[in-house]
Amino acid sequence: MAVLLDIGIIAYISVFFGSVFFSAKFQFGEESKDERGKNILNTSYTIAFPIFILGWFIIYLIDEFITPFSFESYKMAIWFILTGAYIVHAVSLFNLKRVS
Repeated sequence: MAVLLDIGIIAYISVFFGSVFFSAKFQFGEESKDERGKNILNTSYTIAFPIFILGWFIIYLIDEFITPFSFESYKMAIWFILTGAYIVHAVSLFNLKRVS
């Protein structure tokens, strides 16, 4: 079971770094400089940004009404919110780029 957890962690981190690479390549490349690229980038941000607010709200509700978080749990939850939002940002960039 521990091996599957390690594989899952490595896969999640790999997906995160892949999304960072794709997003940086899109943002600093020639594609983001035209009107279509700016529109894709803005739409992608509007999809990914609410994850921060919703995630923080869920963390608050769990901490307040279900079970209190330890400091380590808070750090892990915030880590998942930040990396998850960045992954959603890159996936939405990829999909919007492909569609339009």
